[in-house]
Amino acid sequence: MTSVILDTDFLSSFLKIQKPNLIKDFFGVDELIIPTAVFREISMTKLISNLIKIRWIKVVGINEEDWGIELINKCEFIELGEGEKESILYCKKHSDAILLINDKKARAIARKNNINVLNIPAFLFACKNTGFLDNKEISDIINDLKEKDYYEFREIERKELLD
Repeated sequence: MTSVILDTDFLSSFLKIQKPNLIKDFFGVDELIIPTAVFREISMTKLISNLIKIRWIKVVGINEEDWGIELINKCEFIELGEGEKESILYCKKHSDAILLINDKKARAIARKNNINVLNIPAFLFACKNTGFLDNKEISDIINDLKEKDYYEFREIERKELLD
């Protein structure tokens, strides 16, 4: 079964619009996974009260030996945030994992390390292309993300998502 791992920025966005269940339902999994560092980063925000109510988000620790996993270009990796690092390490250890992450640099590093990644626009495209969400639902999510998370889609993404 596929593991779905969320980085802080992706999780934060979907907590703000109160739709983390959308991710779980789309992938058809029983739980979403976040590393301890992601939990720690969310715990420094007001979103922690929303997160701790969700029983199907599982917090996983990254062991000391996980830090020894061979990665392409360790120099780039070291520059990432703790949540991004732990998310990538977890996915590197679990080859069936999908990483949901928005940071462009972190996504590039994950891809170089053969990790399946999606950012918010790619996730919504997948929801649209499979018929999981219709245009009205996608439009509502785009508007909610802008209003509640100040998340902006590029014009071309917005247009393609809503066509």
